[in-house]
Amino acid sequence: MTGKWHVLIVDDELDLLESVAWLLETEGFRVSTHDDPRQAVAAICDGLSPDLVMLDYRMPWLNGSQTLRQMRDCGLTAPAVLVSAMASLAAESAAAGFNEALSKPFEFDQMVRLMRSLLPGGRAPSAGMA
Repeated sequence: MTGKWHVLIVDDELDLLESVAWLLETEGFRVSTHDDPRQAVAAICDGLSPDLVMLDYRMPWLNGSQTLRQMRDCGLTAPAVLVSAMASLAAESAAAGFNEALSKPFEFDQMVRLMRSLLPGGRAPSAGMA
């Protein structure tokens, strides 16, 4: 265990996925990524236990709400953030089981503040903590 908060990001936009993962790692988060929601569900069902999940809404095969539902069916209890360019989904996100919604495009600082507010203790340990 590294002492870092573990975040799972699921988004089919590879450039966004990679850049957000890298930025979160620089902020001291441990990050797992999947560009296929089916693989992310399988990882949760196989025992992956992140502290927070960030899901895009519009993806092939499963949308963000379907993905979260299947993850919850496999025992996921972590907070979940819906990320979408469709502002109208923000109101629906709570009904789908999301704790928060974040509209694309978003500021990185805004995303980190939101994520930290959902994590126990309110902030991720620094990258140097073990």
